[in-house]
Amino acid sequence: SPCLRSCRPIMMNMRSTLAVLGLVLAISFCQQPCDSFAAVTSIHRHHQYDHCQYDQRQPYHHQQQKERHPSLLHAFNNDNNDPISSPQSSSTQFAMNPTSEDAITIMNDTFQLTQQQQTQLQSLCLLIDEWNDRINLISRKDCNVNVIFGRHVLPCLGVLGLSVFDSNKVKRVVDVGTGGGFPGLPLAIAYPDVDFLLVDSVGKKLTAVENVAERLGLTNVKVHHGRAEELVEESGKFDLCVGRSVAALPKYCLWIQNLLSSDGKLAYMIGGDIEEEILEETESDVDIDELLQYPGASDKRILVFPKQGVTELAKASGLVLKLPNKPSKSKTNNPKRRQKAKGQWTKRDSTAPKQRGYDDFQRYDSTQA
Repeated sequence: SPCLRSCRPIMMNMRSTLAVLGLVLAISFCQQPCDSFAAVTSIHRHHQYDHCQYDQRQPYHHQQQKERHPSLLHAFNNDNNDPISSPQSSSTQFAMNPTSEDAITIMNDTFQLTQQQQTQLQSLCLLIDEWNDRINLISRKDCNVNVIFGRHVLPCLGVLGLSVFDSNKVKRVVDVGTGGGFPGLPLAIAYPDVDFLLVDSVGKKLTAVENVAERLGLTNVKVHHGRAEELVEESGKFDLCVGRSVAALPKYCLWIQNLLSSDGKLAYMIGGDIEEEILEETESDVDIDELLQYPGASDKRILVFPKQGVTELAKASGLVLKLPNKPSKSKTNNPKRRQKAKGQWTKRDSTAPKQRGYDDFQRYDSTQA
């Protein structure tokens, strides 16, 4: 109609206006999140920059903390081989640097070890630490060279202070339950003229111990993978048995009683409270720090038992030792003859006449007339 035709330009203008208005609104709404994203990106970059700047200021931050808290000076100056003293665990409490003045004094003055032996003991700590990363030779909690020397190597040297360890009398020593080589390896370093047999039922530990002994050049050390009661051929051949918190003492005495000679003795390292029944059988009971002549060096003690005391404690265990059966000589020298199976074919005698089933048999010969 003419009216609608006249309104068409107006409607077209309104459409254009609405389109423009919508476009403006769309642009305004789109611009706002873009600005927000830019703001977030800027904040994130600023945070990264601050983090990097904080890392660069870290040494200065530690220096400020040291100045504010002088008691933390030891902690910040600590390296991996120097355990933090607070809070102290039972291992780090007795840690000692094997090259420190105190360690050298103990090895020099107390036990008169040579420079080569001291170097071997220091190398032992490094090798045990190396192997302990692969298999669990000793407790991995707070384990480092200082802990190995102060907690494991040094207490083992306390055996040297006992009168029972006389190299003129002791020629063979067995270490039952050696684990990571303690106390056998430190003692083998201190007494190269004494033969040591290190026994343990865990093969992978003995693999490490044998490797350590070889790398230290210890030709007086042998290992046995198995249990002590299996060493029937070694019965009564050892002058001294050493052990370190392997099992309950009565059970341990049951295992090793047959290994000791008539004058053999047991030196057992242990901590904690001991029953009176066990202490009654001891020959001596000495704290390790007293043997080291260094107060506070260890919380363990060494109990020494004569052969009779070991036998009594073995009886008190109430257990029966099951020894492996020895092979009988009669069985090896006179083996049983193998019985023939029923229906078995037998070899025919070629000299016996053949059985043909008839007696008047004659072979046909065409040449005969």
